[in-house]
Amino acid sequence: MANYKTQAINLKSYNLGEADRIMVMYSRDHGIIRCVAKGAKKTTSKLGGRMEMLTSNKLLLAKGKKLDVICQAELVDSFKGLRKNVAKLTYAIYCSELINTFGLEEDTNSSKIYDLFFESLKNISLASNINEALWATIRFKLVFMNLLGYAVELNRCVKCNKLIQKDGFTFSPEAGGVVCRNCSSNLKEAYEINHEDIKILKDAANYDFPECSVDQNSLNSCFRVLREYVALRSHRKLKTPELIECLC
Repeated sequence: MANYKTQAINLKSYNLGEADRIMVMYSRDHGIIRCVAKGAKKTTSKLGGRMEMLTSNKLLLAKGKKLDVICQAELVDSFKGLRKNVAKLTYAIYCSELINTFGLEEDTNSSKIYDLFFESLKNISLASNINEALWATIRFKLVFMNLLGYAVELNRCVKCNKLIQKDGFTFSPEAGGVVCRNCSSNLKEAYEINHEDIKILKDAANYDFPECSVDQNSLNSCFRVLREYVALRSHRKLKTPELIECLC
């Protein structure tokens, strides 16, 4: 069997027999990979702790007929701050669910997506408060959707291309961005959104953390419109947003 190396973040796992686990990961070089961690369930296993969800490792894998086999795993980051706060962990799991939903095997964009995922888990882990963790999650969604070819339009009406300058516009998840009042009458569903919300979305697309304090209600509003935007482009129902609603 040919061996290969990559760096990957654990998304989920399944039990395989009494001692092994099937791991689903997002790798920097190959996108989604599925492999076997032999003996990972044993208390004496060197792989055990490295196979926890939302852990990044440098891996050495052997090619198999159906599933590749993990030969070695060197810990890169366990993002330990996630496990100290339920809200942070929930936001991180949401990012993971999006990666697992939209990620592809042998993804041509895998290096950029992996780096964004790693950066986002790090930022959520290091966030000094819940607003910063939510900001990092909003940033992840915006940049991830852009990498997938679903960029959100925030400057011009997606219907008539009119520059958005004043309040009195809405956000249409179906249309893919902001819509002026004149064009919003025929929309199936649209959400009120103001300049403060737009500023947060634009800044989050460019900065890891807010430069000054931000209003939590505006952050919640931004999260919700993006939640609907992402959900419409997903081929399956996402589970984590329902948990996040309890946090917002």
